[in-house]
Amino acid sequence: MFTDLSVYLVVSIFCVLAIALFLLGFLGTNFSIKQEEDYQNLILDYGNLYDEQEIDEQNWKQELPAYIATYLQTIEISYKELYLNQLIITIITSAGFLLIIASWLTPSGTFWGFFISFLWGTIITCIIAYLIIAVKIGTLLKIPIKASIGKEDVLKWIYGNGFFSALFIGGVITLNSLFIVLIMKAMSVHSTKPENYAIMVSGFPLGMLISGIYFREGMSVTGRGIQAACDLMIKKEQYFGDIGNNLSYTTKIAAGMSSLIAEVNFFDSMLVISLFVSMPSIVLVNSVDYHYSDNFIGKIFGIQLVFILSWVGQLLISFLSHILKNDDAVAFTANNVRCQILMSIFLSLCFVIFSLLSMPKEFEFGDKDHTQIYREKVLSRDFMGCGFIGIVVSAILIIYYEYLTSHGYSVAQKVALVSYKAPTLNIIQAYSIGNIGQIVPALLIALSLFISYKLASLVGILGLFLGYILNIYILMGIAMLGVLSGDGLKLSFLAQFANNIKDRLHSITWAAKNYIVWLKITNAGALIIAAILIIGTAIFFSKTFILLLNGYNLFGFLIGFGLAYYNKGLTIFIVKTICEEALYDEKSFQLRKNKPDEEVALENFSYTYFPLKNRQGNYYVLVNLLSCTLAVLFTGIIFGHGASISLAISNLFINAIMMFQSILTGTVLKNAFIYNSYDQQQQETSQVLSVNLYGDIQGQTIEESQNIQNPYYMIYTMLITLVGIELFKHDY
Repeated sequence: MFTDLSVYLVVSIFCVLAIALFLLGFLGTNFSIKQEEDYQNLILDYGNLYDEQEIDEQNWKQELPAYIATYLQTIEISYKELYLNQLIITIITSAGFLLIIASWLTPSGTFWGFFISFLWGTIITCIIAYLIIAVKIGTLLKIPIKASIGKEDVLKWIYGNGFFSALFIGGVITLNSLFIVLIMKAMSVHSTKPENYAIMVSGFPLGMLISGIYFREGMSVTGRGIQAACDLMIKKEQYFGDIGNNLSYTTKIAAGMSSLIAEVNFFDSMLVISLFVSMPSIVLVNSVDYHYSDNFIGKIFGIQLVFILSWVGQLLISFLSHILKNDDAVAFTANNVRCQILMSIFLSLCFVIFSLLSMPKEFEFGDKDHTQIYREKVLSRDFMGCGFIGIVVSAILIIYYEYLTSHGYSVAQKVALVSYKAPTLNIIQAYSIGNIGQIVPALLIALSLFISYKLASLVGILGLFLGYILNIYILMGIAMLGVLSGDGLKLSFLAQFANNIKDRLHSITWAAKNYIVWLKITNAGALIIAAILIIGTAIFFSKTFILLLNGYNLFGFLIGFGLAYYNKGLTIFIVKTICEEALYDEKSFQLRKNKPDEEVALENFSYTYFPLKNRQGNYYVLVNLLSCTLAVLFTGIIFGHGASISLAISNLFINAIMMFQSILTGTVLKNAFIYNSYDQQQQETSQVLSVNLYGDIQGQTIEESQNIQNPYYMIYTMLITLVGIELFKHDY
C-alpha cells in the first residue's frame, strides 16, 4: 500500500515524463509545412529521392517534388480545417448536453462536479485530437525520406511516433484523472451518498466521449465514404502504381486525405484509457474500505500504478523495435513486431504481480445496508489472478484474429483466391468466417468475465480490464506502423520515387498491415469489459439484485437491440451518401474533373469540399447521439431503472457480437484485396483483382474494416444509463 503523497508524486512524475518525451520529439521535429522555408526544404528533400536513370523527361525531377509538396500541404490544410470543423460542433454539442441533459439527468448536488469533470474531459480530447492529426501528417511527410535510408529507419520513425503519441495520450489522461479525483472527492466530502462522487467522476470519460465522437465518427464516415469513391475511380486500375496524369489533382488529394482520416483507432484507444482511469473511482465507491479511507488516493490509484509500471516497461521495449536483423524487409518487419508484443506480454505478466503491493491485502466490497446486492471480502491476490486472466485472454485473441485475417495465412488467401471461381464468393466466404469466428472471442470474453466476477465481484472485472489493456501502448505503435506505411507507399507511387524506396515500403506494408487487427480486437474487448463494469455499477446504485423478466424490462431489451442496429444502419447510410455524391452529384465538388486549375483546386478542396462532407457526416452523428439519448431517457423515465439497465445490457450484447464479427469480416476482405493487389502473380488477373476490390469496399463501408463498429454509441448509452439511474429509480 502507498500513501496519498507517494501516489501524487509517482503518478505526476511518470505522467509528466510521458508527456515530456513526446513533446521533445514533437517540438524537435518539423511536423508541418507552415512556412515557405518548410515547403522549400521538403522540395529539396524529395528531389533527392529519384533515380536519374528512371527519369524519362528532364523536367520531372524539378516538377514532381514541388507537385508532391503542394499535394501534402493541401492535405495538411484540409485536415486542420476538419479539426476546426469538429471543434465547433463539439463545443455546441457539449454545451447543449450540459445545459439540457446533464442539468436534468444528474442527481441533486452533483451537477457542478459533473460539469467540471465533463468540461475537463472535453478540453483534453480537443488537445489530444489536434496532436494525433499533427503527428499523422508529420510522420507521413518523411516516410519516403526514411525509406531512402533503410528499412530500420522506416520502422523506427513510424512505430516510434505512434508509440510516443500513445504515451502522451496515456500520460495526459492519467494525470488529469488524478486532478479530477482530487477535486470530486473534495466536492463530495459532505455527501451521504457515495454514488454521487462516482456520478461526478463519470463526467470525465463522458466529456471525452462526446467531444471525441465527432473526431472519431465524423472523420470515419467522411473518410470511408470518400475513400470508397476514390477506390472505385482509382483502384479499379489493375494496380495503384499505375496512377498517372489521367487522374485529377483533386482525386489524388481525396485518395490520400480519406485514407488518413478514415482510420481512427487511436480515438478508440483514447476512450479505452479514459474509461480505465475512471473506473476505479466509479466501481470502488461500493467499498466502504476504499471510499471512506483516510488513504483514499493511495488506494484508488494503486491500480493505476500497475498500469504506469507497464508503460515504463513498454518504453524500454520500444527502443528494441529493430533489434532482430534480416535482409528481407518483410521478415524484418514481421519478426520485430512480434518480438515487441511477446516481450510486452511477458513483462505484463511480471508487472501485474505488483498489484499485491499497490492494493490492500483484503477489503470489503458491497453495500452494507443492502447485503442482497453483494457483500464480500476481496483479496489482492484474487485481483492479481484476474489481471493474469486479462493478459492471457488478450494474447489468445491477438493470435486468433491474426490467424483468421492475415494474408500470410491460408484463411485470407482462400478468400482472395476463391474469386477465381465466381464473383462475390469472396464476400460470402468472408461473412461466413466473421459469423462463425465471432463465437470464440464471445465465449472467451464471457468466460473471463464469469471467472473474474466469481473471484472478486466487480473488482475482479476491474482486474481483468487492467490485464487486458496492459499492452495497449505497444499495440498503438504497431497499428500506426501498419496504417502509415501503407499511406507512405501510396505517396511514393504517386510521386514516382525511386524503385528501391517503393520496394522497401511495399515490403514493410505487406507485413505490417496484418497487425493492425491486434489493436482493434484489444479496443473492442476492453470497451466490452468497461461496459460490463458500468452496467454492474448501475445495478449496485439502483439497489436491484436481479432484473425481473417483466413486460417493462423486456421492452428495454428490445429497444437496446434495435438501437444498436439503428446506429449501424444510419452510419452505413451516411457513408453510402457521401460516396454516391462524390461520384455522381453534379452540384457537389466533382472529383472526376480531369484537369482542374491546381491553385483553385487547392483553395476549394481545402476550405470547401472536405469540411462540407464532414459537416454532412457530423449531422448524422448528432442524430445517432440524440437517438441514443432519447431511447435511454424514454425507457428509464417511463418504465424505470430496470428497463433502462435491460436496454444497456441488450445494447451491449448486440454491439459486442457486431464488433467481433465485423473485425473478422472487414479485415479479411481488406487483406484479401492486399494479397491480390500486391502479389505479382495475381495482378495479371484484373477480374479477380476487381472482385476483391469490391469486397474491400464492402468491408470498409459496411463493416468499418479500418476500425471497430459503434464503440462510442455503445459506451455513451452505458454512461448516461449510469448517470441517470437516480432519475430512473422507480418500477411499475
